[in-house]
Amino acid sequence: MIKKQSSCNDEFDPNSLSFEQALEQVKQSIKPIKGKKNVTIREAAGYILAEDVTSPLDVPPFINSAMDGYAINASDIPQTGDKKINVIGKSFAGAPFEGKLKQGEAVRIMTGAVVPEGADTVVMQEHAEVDGNHIKIGNAHKAKQNVRNPGDDFFTGDTIIKAGERLSPAKLGLLASVGVTEFKVIRKPVVAFFSTGDELKGVGQRLEPGDIYDSNRYILFGMLQKMDVECIDMGVVPDIKEEIELTLKEASNIADLVITSGGASVGEADFIKIILDEIGKVGFWKIAMKPGKPLAFGHINDTIFFGLPGNPVSAMVTFYQFVQPSLRLLEGETLSAPLKLQAKCISKLKKHPGRKDFQRGIMSSDENGQLIVDTTGVQGSHMLSSMAKANCFIVLERDSGDIEVGETVEVQPFNELI
Repeated sequence: MIKKQSSCNDEFDPNSLSFEQALEQVKQSIKPIKGKKNVTIREAAGYILAEDVTSPLDVPPFINSAMDGYAINASDIPQTGDKKINVIGKSFAGAPFEGKLKQGEAVRIMTGAVVPEGADTVVMQEHAEVDGNHIKIGNAHKAKQNVRNPGDDFFTGDTIIKAGERLSPAKLGLLASVGVTEFKVIRKPVVAFFSTGDELKGVGQRLEPGDIYDSNRYILFGMLQKMDVECIDMGVVPDIKEEIELTLKEASNIADLVITSGGASVGEADFIKIILDEIGKVGFWKIAMKPGKPLAFGHINDTIFFGLPGNPVSAMVTFYQFVQPSLRLLEGETLSAPLKLQAKCISKLKKHPGRKDFQRGIMSSDENGQLIVDTTGVQGSHMLSSMAKANCFIVLERDSGDIEVGETVEVQPFNELI
């Protein structure tokens, strides 16, 4: 009796972890980097904050106007009809009115300027009739309108950004608004990566019969660059077990996370799992997802290892779904679930039960504003054009079958990584 060889193209493999089990195992096994460093606000964009930042002052720090207009006391709002009020000065941002308002008096005021003592209400300039040094207002105004109070945003001692948050431009502006210019962040992860395969040639090299250009290293470099981590490109390593092992050991000594592409399948020259069993620890190998079944995950000492499939689409999908959250966890970032939306599928999709499928799609809105999604075409894991055209994954669950036109499907919009 001939024993059937296992294949990474098998739709059903009882030994494969589910996508969800694999992702949870990855998350549970990653410990954040402990290294911290001080940075100034101008160099902090993209870093993960290492410690909570509290505000040293109220924001806003004083009562100020939300509109261009006239500061008055609410007691001067007439019950009926109109009322004439004397304008006694001006309050500009950075140049406040120094006096105190009495009843029947107003101060011309600009947005952001200090509301003077004695005033508690701002009348928009469009709602005031100017007559020389007087204004006339009606009875439709409310007390304390168009006024911003101290602490409206936050008070002294409030935590304004928590440890584990990534510092976006808006958060840098928030820090600057309270005068904080230096703080602790988590250092960037170091990632080493290389491709394996005798058939791979670098861009610019001559292709011999059977050769292909190595696109995966450029894909990985681009995705890692967008994640703003330190990258070490270790090139292409031939399908020689000793050379792959030596490169893996070298990479694990200089990086927090090592990525290979290729060599994680079940062919005679696929050495990644064999080597990982010898020099490290295999967390899992083969998961019930498509594309990307031959995904290896483990550790070499304290270094995290991902052996991505060799097909470029498979490499991109597994990086997006597994490596990306792993790097964020390494930095200590607080993870949130990826955005998933419901869309009407406008093309028929082929799907065999057995693996969770991440098909490439083009998401848009129809003339009625309804979210729709179309396939990018043939979904072969070697067809990089299917990723280049796409702006989302169409996520089909493990037990689902074919999708008919008009059915509702789940879509995962790409973030800026792809």
